[in-house]
Amino acid sequence: MSNTISELFSEKNANFVIGVLTFLIAIWIVIFAIPSLFVSLFNTILGNFILLGLVILAGMYNLIVAICIAIIFFVLVRVSHMSSTTIVKP
Repeated sequence: MSNTISELFSEKNANFVIGVLTFLIAIWIVIFAIPSLFVSLFNTILGNFILLGLVILAGMYNLIVAICIAIIFFVLVRVSHMSSTTIVKP
C-alpha cells in the first residue's frame, strides 16, 4: 500500500497530481462563487454543446479520459434533471 502511495507522489507523477488538484480547486471555486453557471451548463443547449466540445477535445488527447468525462457529465446531467422535476402528491 505504501509503495503505491509513494509511486503516486513520485517525480514522474508530480505534474499530474498538481494538475488534478489545481483542476479540482478551480472547479470548486467556480461552483462556490457562481453556482448558476454550473447549473446553466446542464440546463441549456449552449451549455450542453460546451460540455460536448470539452469531451471531444479531451478525446483528441486521450480517449479513456474523454470516456470518463462523458460518463461523469452524463451522471451529472441526469441528477440535475431529476432534481429539477417536482413530485406531485395526491
